[in-house]
Amino acid sequence: MIEFEEMRQLLCRACCGLRERVVATADEWIEEEGEFLAFPWMNQLCGLVVDRFQSSDYDQSDALFSIVERLLSTGDEAVQTVVATGFLEGPQHQRKLATELWRPLLGPLARSYCEAMDKFYGITP
Repeated sequence: MIEFEEMRQLLCRACCGLRERVVATADEWIEEEGEFLAFPWMNQLCGLVVDRFQSSDYDQSDALFSIVERLLSTGDEAVQTVVATGFLEGPQHQRKLATELWRPLLGPLARSYCEAMDKFYGITP
């Protein structure tokens, strides 16, 4: 099972620039006592990916979404939850990037999750 620490390492390796972004925003995802907050950390990845896709930069998308599939299938429950709700739902709820620009890049588990969320929210793609 992949846990949070390994998840962060895998994502930083797969997404160039993520490390720099999370370092720059550490105040948003590290509490005063030193606890790393999973959802604000994952929000940094989501924002970076949306920004890149908006500028038509898909260079790292295959590697990234391969890791996302791996995390959804072999991550522990906390990892699966933060990947699904902290990362995948991010692009679903933003208004800057059209669904057609990122949804086809998803693997089967991620696509299935997004389709279930669409149904839950009453969204028809």
